[in-house]
Amino acid sequence: MKPNKTGQIVKFHTPYPDEDPNQRYVVLEIHFDVEKPRALIKELNGGRPFASSSKVLVEELEVIEVETADLIGRQVTINKADYSQAIGKVVKVSEQKILVDLTKGVKGVETNVWLTIVDECGKEHTGALFVI
Repeated sequence: MKPNKTGQIVKFHTPYPDEDPNQRYVVLEIHFDVEKPRALIKELNGGRPFASSSKVLVEELEVIEVETADLIGRQVTINKADYSQAIGKVVKVSEQKILVDLTKGVKGVETNVWLTIVDECGKEHTGALFVI
């Protein structure tokens, strides 16, 4: 599936031989109002202190599923259904793989990744991953 909105996680469907085929990117902007639609993408986990951004043709990209199991045991913030937030360690993920949607909020980035966490008092909370 080709990207169609900002916040999607993508990779190149046919990377060049000198490129890492496992490199992931987030779509920062997408423009369909031109002859050849383009997307501004930013590298994720590239191992460099400053991630690079590039404008590329949308047709070169594909939306990918992201594995969520790596979140188990990590300290995160979640947005709960009652609009409050909780901080704690991830004990359960709702889906092992997911097409992540990222939405820029006022104080961070909201996601569609549903998690169960345990706070420092031992209380469980369920909600969507929130990245500050």
